[in-house]
Amino acid sequence: MHAVVPRSGVRYELTLVQGAEAEARYDAAVFTSEHTGRARVIIRRDGASLDGPAEDIAEAHVAQLLALAKTLGKREDAPWPRRINRWRSPGVR
Repeated sequence: MHAVVPRSGVRYELTLVQGAEAEARYDAAVFTSEHTGRARVIIRRDGASLDGPAEDIAEAHVAQLLALAKTLGKREDAPWPRRINRWRSPGVR
């Protein structure tokens, strides 16, 4: 099992708050070795967006979080996953 806080790189954790057929809302946590940031993400089949401001998340990590969310929105199978964890090495997009 990996540590929650990475020594390098970034870890994204999305937890389902509400899911409907065409849209889901997730609480997102972004972990780096320096800090943990939080955001709420809305994922639709045609894209993803933040639901309010991201708290303590670098702009590059927000972009990476939204790219991950957009990928999840392209899934055609249901239901929405309850929890998603993704690790990225430094510099990986």
